[in-house]
Amino acid sequence: MTSLQTDRRPTLYLIDGSAYIYRAFFALPALNNSKGLQTNAVYGFTTTLLKIIREHKPDGLAVAFDEKGPTLRHEEFKDYKAQRPPMPDGMKAQIPYIHRVVEALNIPAARQAGYEADDLIGTLARQAEQAGYDVVIVTGDKDMLQLVTSHVRIYDPVKDKWSSNAECVAKFGVEPSRVIEVMGLMGDASDNIPGVKGIGEKTAMKLIAQFGTIDELLRRLDEVTPARIKTLLSEQADQARLSRKLATIDIQSPVEFHPESYRIKPPHEEPLAELLRELEFTSLLKSLQPSPKPLEATTQATIIIEDEAAAKRFVDGVSKDGPLGLHCLLASQPGVHTDVLGLARRCWRSIASGSPWHPHTWTP
Repeated sequence: MTSLQTDRRPTLYLIDGSAYIYRAFFALPALNNSKGLQTNAVYGFTTTLLKIIREHKPDGLAVAFDEKGPTLRHEEFKDYKAQRPPMPDGMKAQIPYIHRVVEALNIPAARQAGYEADDLIGTLARQAEQAGYDVVIVTGDKDMLQLVTSHVRIYDPVKDKWSSNAECVAKFGVEPSRVIEVMGLMGDASDNIPGVKGIGEKTAMKLIAQFGTIDELLRRLDEVTPARIKTLLSEQADQARLSRKLATIDIQSPVEFHPESYRIKPPHEEPLAELLRELEFTSLLKSLQPSPKPLEATTQATIIIEDEAAAKRFVDGVSKDGPLGLHCLLASQPGVHTDVLGLARRCWRSIASGSPWHPHTWTP
């Protein structure tokens, strides 16, 4: 992978798609289209995505999704995320539409069986950083702080909050590289990672700040006080190591960052418009289809048509799909008996489109 040789590092935004599906579904009231499809998650996800593109103008962008089925973490610990209730049917029905939105917007989507969105984001973030990018991970998940470096930051658009090394230290009491050590001791209830039962967040932060890692802590148990904490660590040493492994984001997952593939590209306009009409997102459709820009008139020197070949060239030059204006050159004031001196054709092109145009003037 070749590093970019530019003065400004381009920016890649990596969006935790699965997390924002949940956030949109539970944050917005139940919306339905006329066919009864619930659409609140699609709407919230789409507006968040468009806002990021509009306001932050990233050079590259990708959305990562969890794939169906168990992950490698379930093989390590069968109760991983076991406490989570099944996905609501109303949310499940919207996921294919969210995937269609991402595809219509021409944004790469990362999905891989056995891996979570966090792992795909972590892998892409490291590869992009090595390729010369600044990376912004769009998520509200505190676990992602372990990925922070001098070129990788976290952004939560719901809170409009940016997190880097300072915010990580404020949250976990340690720098990003040691977040997993703290989580190995304190666990994570949201993912059902057990940690060491009896050791909470503050104690975990204090121990890792003092000893650096779980391995070092377990090697120096004789230095740990009070005796109760020493006993807990001794009895649950294997659980601490397992919890750290479960909390570690895999930065070697099977995805690859190719700068051109992740570059921002124009959306697929027709499929996007068709999808927004199907979902009945009228306001979004209008915002993505601005009014046509003014047309630009052009002129051309007079061409005298003296034979059939010249007349054919004139006819062939008339645009088959663009606007066409005709103007009669009259010998006197307009009227039904006036003599026609010539016929002029004016073609216009949209300033935005830059489509070819060929004006002609015919004089008999």
